[in-house]
Amino acid sequence: MIQPLLLAASLAATPASMPSSASAFLTFESGVLAGVNWVDRTATRLHTRSILAQSCVIDATIELREDQSESRSTTVLTNAGSEPMEPVEGTAGEGMIFWSDMSPSSIEQAVLRARALNQPSAILHATSLFRASHDEVRVTRVDSTDWVVTCHSKRYEVLTDAAGLMLSATLPEYGVTIERREGFGPERYPLWPPDSAPPDSAYRAVDVTIRAPEGHALAGTLTTPRGRGPFPAAVLITGLSPNNRNEGQPPWMPLRDIADALTRRGIAVLRVDDRGVGKSTGDRATSTTFDEANDVATEVKWLRARSGIDHRRIALVGYSEGGLIAPMVAARDASIAAIVTLAGPGVPGPEVARYQIEAAVVRDPSIAPSDRETEIQRQLADTLTIRERSYLSIEPMQYAKRTRCPALILQGGTDLHVPLRSPERLAWAMRSGGNTDVTVRIVPGVSHSLLIDPIGLNSGWVYLPALVTSPAILGTAGDWLAARLGVKRGVAEAAR
Repeated sequence: MIQPLLLAASLAATPASMPSSASAFLTFESGVLAGVNWVDRTATRLHTRSILAQSCVIDATIELREDQSESRSTTVLTNAGSEPMEPVEGTAGEGMIFWSDMSPSSIEQAVLRARALNQPSAILHATSLFRASHDEVRVTRVDSTDWVVTCHSKRYEVLTDAAGLMLSATLPEYGVTIERREGFGPERYPLWPPDSAPPDSAYRAVDVTIRAPEGHALAGTLTTPRGRGPFPAAVLITGLSPNNRNEGQPPWMPLRDIADALTRRGIAVLRVDDRGVGKSTGDRATSTTFDEANDVATEVKWLRARSGIDHRRIALVGYSEGGLIAPMVAARDASIAAIVTLAGPGVPGPEVARYQIEAAVVRDPSIAPSDRETEIQRQLADTLTIRERSYLSIEPMQYAKRTRCPALILQGGTDLHVPLRSPERLAWAMRSGGNTDVTVRIVPGVSHSLLIDPIGLNSGWVYLPALVTSPAILGTAGDWLAARLGVKRGVAEAAR
């Protein structure tokens, strides 16, 4: 269900040269470094290179006019470890600027343009670096060095020097801080291909292929901690849309983030491309939720037979539809050691569908209140895929009642995809079936994307400043699972 993020997944790039003297903007999310944007500026030219989540690079060269508006741009996008995409050429009309929510240099350029206009508040017309779209950016002067820049429902509090060069910016409601640094070279933020071990070699990563009884192959990545096993392990389970092993493309890769957090705590992690997606074979078009549950069971069986893995300590971590599949598998396999559901449904499928559609419709200002119910019914009547029909037919509670292993039920407080009554419904169903180790956690300000997102609508995910899965989600899931799988504290800390 993170599909809307894939609309922006084409925004990625290979590195181009950047002078070591270039200034850098460091973006932190809840204290975690999520991206670096190097900026080299002359009177007529701006060269900006952003690396996001160590895996996505945006390299742009922009021609500047004397009034600090922008005329032409060339942008190269790539994922780490991949070939660069074709350059994107752009033009901007008189007085316009280029804008990217993923390049902090856009904020600085907006302030410089507003300074040139010398107005207390200016509305700037902006065009995207990546597509034929236009936006409005409002810049308001607070005093000689403080500014407010607003775009895409985000309000940046900006501090500049006397010349208008940005020193810092904050998005308080997102937990984002952006800080200018000098002398921060690219070697301090190395690239990390999506399916590889991290640059710091904190753990190992290998490509694996798992043969399913039905004849298809499941391709994935197995990460294992440094040191000697056998290690406890976790199988990650994707959401409803066709997904690769990372649940998305750079810079949004929630399952890679989860795998990283768990492996650094001493837990081996298996994550795979869905059947018929990425390097996995098989027919995705005809597969159902029950088929994916069978694939997960196959992955568990494969892990149990692998040397270096403790077959008695294997857990499931499911996101969205995967949060339904985890109890489905645990209900029929008493040997599962623990499960974590992330934004998993606790109500029947039709209620999930109405909740999602209603959340978007009632927040759409173009739909009159009197027309909302008609629009909701129209969207509910849309043709469904085989997978969607299967998902909607399942009652989650029947599997929750049969889940006996320890369970952590996690959901974001601004989730507009899965009703927020789901976690406690799942917990009470599990407890009514005799499960005595069930934990519920709601994380404020996190949407179904698992990113910090106070608004929550998936139509806005493409503009989110957040790139890294919520540190609160990762920390809660990682610490709880390490405890339930018996990872000794010293071992977990050494792995991290």
